[in-house]
Amino acid sequence: MGKAHKENALISSVKRLMDWKDRRVRARDCPIYFQHIPKTAGVSVRTWLHSHYTDRLCPAWLADDLVRSTPEMLRNYQAFAGHFHSYLKQYLGRDLVTVTVLREPVARTRSHWQHVRRAPEHPHHLRVLGQTFTDFVMDDLNRVMIEDYQARYLMKLPLSLSVMAGRYSDADPALPVLSEALEQTSLPLLKPELLKGARAALKSMSVVGVTDRLHDFLVRVARVANVPSPAAQAVPRANASEQADAEELSPAALRKLHDLTQIDREIYNAAI
Repeated sequence: MGKAHKENALISSVKRLMDWKDRRVRARDCPIYFQHIPKTAGVSVRTWLHSHYTDRLCPAWLADDLVRSTPEMLRNYQAFAGHFHSYLKQYLGRDLVTVTVLREPVARTRSHWQHVRRAPEHPHHLRVLGQTFTDFVMDDLNRVMIEDYQARYLMKLPLSLSVMAGRYSDADPALPVLSEALEQTSLPLLKPELLKGARAALKSMSVVGVTDRLHDFLVRVARVANVPSPAAQAVPRANASEQADAEELSPAALRKLHDLTQIDREIYNAAI
């Protein structure tokens, strides 16, 4: 029994090593895609990526900006970092080495609320501007920005980014209508389907990290991408001024937030 256990452990170790080597080989030939879920240290990750890729990093942040780029431009980029959900590979027609960062759901939701309040260009800014954090959570109009938000960003639905972009081609280019549509489309998903889809997306990724261990995440990405690893003190910390305890939620709002982010909590706990 002991011998069989050791053999299985050895086989498992070899398999992990081969998988790691395969991912490194793919990273040399495929662009890196940081699948940026909003309010998960994305500015910090993008700043670090830019330090290595410079003009080979696609400047688009939103899907609306991405679809306005020409195919010739997109072919020249070796790194992407933006809110493109799980549709970038299909849109580009290229294999990608995908990485992402997850965040504790309450902290991510709080940061999202703070962002909407200070961003006049956000489609929900005027309504959210006067809301407390408790108001934000209790307002069902905000579910699209709260409910299992991270899992929904990971979920790949049977849709085409090109087709969706065509539907909004006449929209004001200053408005993120495509990005908003992508978020709204995933909201009605049944929970079992959402959990299954989010897990599948995470399993397919080369690196999954959490915001509380951002340096560790970047070191792992550097290994996969075959670029120099950052020193701990060199990791940029954008938006570090946000205070996680800036406002306490009411007990009812905290219960509601926990209910709305059960799947996000599950995938986050699996990543830490």
